[in-house]
Amino acid sequence: MRSFVLCVFLLFAVNAEADQKSQLDQHVKCPAPSGKTYRVLFIGDSITRHAFNDDTIRDLGWSHTSGMGASSANTDYSSQLVSMIAKDRNQEVVKCYHTYGGSGSVADRVAGLPMVADTKPDLVVLQLGEHDDATTDPALLHRQYAALVRQVRAMSSKPKVIAVGPWSLAPLNAKGEYSDGSAAVDREMYSVAIEETLEYLSIRDMAAIPEAHGWGASEGVRWHPNDLGHSMYAARLFRLYKAVEQ
Repeated sequence: MRSFVLCVFLLFAVNAEADQKSQLDQHVKCPAPSGKTYRVLFIGDSITRHAFNDDTIRDLGWSHTSGMGASSANTDYSSQLVSMIAKDRNQEVVKCYHTYGGSGSVADRVAGLPMVADTKPDLVVLQLGEHDDATTDPALLHRQYAALVRQVRAMSSKPKVIAVGPWSLAPLNAKGEYSDGSAAVDREMYSVAIEETLEYLSIRDMAAIPEAHGWGASEGVRWHPNDLGHSMYAARLFRLYKAVEQ
């Protein structure tokens, strides 16, 4: 199943502009900081944000910008999470994105981090792992993910950081882990979380629910979480947000 999403990104890479904006995202500048707002920076891949063009409309039936698999920008996990945080804080919440840098791997996001250095987030959400491999060199992903966590925490605003593991449609094995390479990615990310005292949760139980994925006209889009899956992401991340706010 994982190959479907990789095929989607291969298609997008061929059609992307010369500067290779990740996920075709025409990046929107984050609003200037204000003492009246709470700022959330989402560092992710297509599950966090994916734009569209004539090719995606024709080949994938994808015609709006949101977390892929969500039916609208209002139903993806980032929008739902921001609404939950705004209600909890009784405060305006500003949403910013980091999808700069290649295909969406952890290494790509580390390389692109200077592009969002001025966002001054209060909270950073890490949603990555779908474009990473920890089966041949787990120590490399471990170092890369640890570097991302440390560099994000070193941003000038000293944000709190929460994270979820990779999404995969591979069945769970007898140990309750993914039965494909995503299991190794999940393990390394969790190991980094332990070392770095990072609030982290796997989402493999959510991904195993058939009703949580399967929206859209193409197999690649259907690989992603649908509105129900995105709502589950938001609920899980809200739990983590509450944990770091205690």
